[in-house]
Amino acid sequence: MKKKFNTIAVIGNSKKFIKVIKKKYTFKKIDIYEWRKIDKYSKIKKKYHLIFICGFDFSVFLSSKKMFIEKNIERPLNLIKKISNNNSKIIYINTKIRNNSRYTFSRYKYAKQKLAFLISKNFKRYLILNTDLIFINNQISINSGGLSKLIFRIFVFFDLIKTININNVFNDLSKKLNFKICTKQINIVGYFLWLPRTQFIDRIARLIFG
Repeated sequence: MKKKFNTIAVIGNSKKFIKVIKKKYTFKKIDIYEWRKIDKYSKIKKKYHLIFICGFDFSVFLSSKKMFIEKNIERPLNLIKKISNNNSKIIYINTKIRNNSRYTFSRYKYAKQKLAFLISKNFKRYLILNTDLIFINNQISINSGGLSKLIFRIFVFFDLIKTININNVFNDLSKKLNFKICTKQINIVGYFLWLPRTQFIDRIARLIFG
């Protein structure tokens, strides 16, 4: 049976994720807030019963650390605060944290886990799902070029990267939608995040160094 929510907000504009959300939940209204346009929603006054966060701005890997943090941590957190109230339920799709590591050399991992930590500090009713690399219709769900996707497929083949099907992600969520268990999150520390890099190099740094 589908879980019912009157209003749903999705922060992130992955069409594949949005399609599954619409399929899995019953709702009266759903609004999509594009990750790269978060700063344009400063005057929004709506409040939502369910807030689903599943985005990331990959365009700022070569930008300054300040800009990277602003677009992938500070702005999303401020939007969540703006569109939520004490009754709002928050679901955040995070990256997998191996061995409860408290440090990283990866900008991506740092931003994803730091936002998870801040959600756990600022809200009472939340679910944070730490997932492996997501497969959707047998395709790797990463924002990257064809060569990078091919390399990641090779990594997957040799079991260097773990994967999970998107339906299994939502099946796992369905077991936890009572929001009774809100797991506290690690406050991660980042090293060399001031150094701009391509998305591919950031991923390699994450695989090798954590």
